[in-house]
Amino acid sequence: VHLFWGDLPERIAANIAEIREMAKAHGRENTIGFGMRLQVICREDEPDAWQAADILVRDATERQKQEIKTLYNTSEANRRVQELAREHGDLLLPHLWTGITKVRPGAGIAVVGNPVQCADTLQQFIDAGCHSFCLSGYLHDEEAERFGRLVRPILAENNRGRLAA
Repeated sequence: VHLFWGDLPERIAANIAEIREMAKAHGRENTIGFGMRLQVICREDEPDAWQAADILVRDATERQKQEIKTLYNTSEANRRVQELAREHGDLLLPHLWTGITKVRPGAGIAVVGNPVQCADTLQQFIDAGCHSFCLSGYLHDEEAERFGRLVRPILAENNRGRLAA
């Protein structure tokens, strides 16, 4: 499984096509899988989700923000996440937030919203070709429980019969 960090769904779809083409040389174009590493901040109500997202970044100092821009600039993946934030601002899509990239290195793209909004955003990546998601990182027990209770059932219903990994 090739694991992507958050990006725009159309870019992920293009990357999947390119990787499948490279895998073809090894006879693996139909066996390679694709996943996505994202943070998920889901609440019953959208305003509560955005408030939870804000709490993650609101106390960061300017020094911390500057360190993120310079200490991790040798990582191509970190550079891409920072590039997305510069090009698109805080939102890549209505519920795909780059705000974490300002204060933390790594896969700092988050899906933020209510259960339907989160599921709809993740569905775009499923439709692009991702079948697995790594939703760890900054999640803790309550976030994982909320995801399992609120978002996963929607995705399971919407994707009956699709590849499960």
